[in-house]
Order: sequence, then C-alpha cells, then structure tokens
Amino acid sequence: MRIVTRETVFHHGIGLPPGEVVPLESDICPDTEIRLMAYGEADYLEKNDCSPDELIAAIGQHPVSWIHISGVSDHALITDFCARLGVHALAIEDILNTEGRPKIDEFDDDLFVLTRAGLFKEDEQAIYMEQVTFYLGDNFLVSVQESNEKLFDPIVRRIRKGGGRIRQRGHSYLLFALMDVKNDFMMDIVDEVEDDIVAMEQGMLECNSDKLARKHRAHETGLSIETIYHKKRAVLALMRILLPIRDNANRLEQLDHIRLAEEDRFYFRDLADSSRRAVDRMDHHRIILQTMQEFYHLEQEHRTNEVMKVLTIIATLFLPLTFIAGVYGMNFDHSVSKWNMPELYWKMGYPICLGFMAAVFIAFLVYFRRKKWI
Repeated sequence: MRIVTRETVFHHGIGLPPGEVVPLESDICPDTEIRLMAYGEADYLEKNDCSPDELIAAIGQHPVSWIHISGVSDHALITDFCARLGVHALAIEDILNTEGRPKIDEFDDDLFVLTRAGLFKEDEQAIYMEQVTFYLGDNFLVSVQESNEKLFDPIVRRIRKGGGRIRQRGHSYLLFALMDVKNDFMMDIVDEVEDDIVAMEQGMLECNSDKLARKHRAHETGLSIETIYHKKRAVLALMRILLPIRDNANRLEQLDHIRLAEEDRFYFRDLADSSRRAVDRMDHHRIILQTMQEFYHLEQEHRTNEVMKVLTIIATLFLPLTFIAGVYGMNFDHSVSKWNMPELYWKMGYPICLGFMAAVFIAFLVYFRRKKWI
C-alpha cells in the first residue's frame, strides 16, 4: 500500500503580496468544474457547468446554497468567482496552494476550513490524499476539492432524495455533513491499514519454527523487515495527516462562531470524537508495528544464536579428539627413549586410540543431552 499526494498546481511566489499565487505547469490536474446545489425543505435546485454569473444569480433563492468546485487548475476562474462571492483573498490563496497544513481561519463573520481527504483505491492498493477547503459565508458554503473524485456524492444523493435532516438544516449542518463524509473515507483508510497490520501480525505469529516452513510462510505472506518498515512509514505519514485534522475538529467543536448554528454543535462534537478515534487507532497500529520490528530483530538474533550454539557444540565435541590426534601426531622416536610414545608400538594401539576418542565423543554427547543443550 502506498500513499499518493496530488501534484501541486500553484504556490505562493517569493516577494508576492499576500493572496497572490504563481501557477505551476501540470499535465495531470483535472479541469475545474463548478456545481451548485441550492435547496430547502420543500425543493432543490442543481446547476452544473454553468457560468459564474448564473451561479451567483441563483445564490439566495433557497435557504441553503452549496457551491462545489472540483479541480483547481483554472486559476483565473476560481479567483474571479470566489472574489465575486466575497471570499477573502488569503482564503483564495490557501485554496489554490494545495500544500497547506489543515487549519481554521476566521475572516470577519466568515469561516474558512482547510483540511485533507483520503480515498483508498483497492485495485491500485494506493491511498490518494488531497486538499479540501470549505468557506462558510453569509448565505453560501463553498467547498473546493483538489481532484474530481466523487468524494461528496453521498451528500448529493441525500439532498436529491429529500426527507432527511440535511434538507431541514442550514449551512453549518451542511458543513458538518461534508466533513463527516470526508472523515468516513479516512476511517475506511484506517480500517484498511488495520486489516493489513493484523494480517502481518498473524503471519508473524504463525511462522513455524522449522526453517523450511518459516521460509514458505514468509514467502506466502510477503512478510519481511522491508514490508514492516514500509508499512510503518505509511502509518507515520497518515499520522502526520490525521493529527492536524484532529486539531481542526477539536477547535471546530469549541469554536463560538456566528456561522455555526447552536443546534449543530452536537454534530461537530461527534466529528471531533471521530477524528480522535482515528488518531488513537493509528497510534495503536504504530506501536504494533514497532513491536513487530523488535520481534523480527529478536527472532533474527535468536536464529543467529541457535546457529552459533550448534557450531559451538560441534567445536566442543571435536576439541578433545583434535587434542588426542595432535598428541599422537608429534612422531617422537621411541628408539631414543622408552618414554617417547610407547603406545605407537602397541599391537592394539590404533584401535584403542580410536575407541578412546569415540568414548570421549559419546561422553560429551551424553553430557550435553543431560544439560539439555542439544
């Protein structure tokens, strides 16, 4: 599993005044599309691919007006449209510069939320991360998504269907609903990472002590220190994304702002709880991976110690035999002195020497066995 971050299209140039960005060349950023969903309890209006003039004219005709912009490649269109809506220049800069850290800004009576969203693609085994921003104004909510992924389609379907709480509430509840859907996708990513880590943990614990079985199991599960290391890097990268999202949710829960309806505070509290759970779970997975790393290294050390133990036992068994063979290989001349290895002239000297060496070897084996060293 890999984490893919969308390519930055704009950045704040050196020496430019606040609110201005410099476009970068990019061939992969999708075209900019603007959609309006305006609704009330009785009916709704949906406009796609229409001019900014038509969109602005439609705002205010219903209790709630949601403008969703997908793709940030058209710098001029987004800047002009947002400026006409009254979006603050610094917020426009943050919308276009997609490398920002999640945060919440207040511009007079307006509220700006910058956060990140993730989408897991099972066919690619990849997590795609992108920036998502929300600007809550007097009679509108603007959401800007870096890609054209259908991230908020569940909300669109709920608005079209009608009859639910979303058609009865205002802009602040819509902000909660959009952020809640984004959090649901992040929780799916957390679940996917958790499933991978649990499978890795079970694979490690089920590895047989037998060498061939252990090798087969490791090959079957793809478990190795490299796999653990890459998974740990992915978890740490997700933690760097989730922590500021959690801080955002905590601040939003406690924020006393004119744009946030009092009756919707409970929902933002639930959003903060969800963000905290995601961070806690990822931190738990990080600890598990750290433990797996340590376990893997301990297992490698144990295997090395087992090999050294076998080699030491073999060397110990042959040490007395080497000593005996060395003594009788000194070839002293018996004719010079009767003390010079008289055993060399014994009739049964060779069988006796071999028998003694075998007895020493067996005695060492019995001793090691009783000590449970082998």
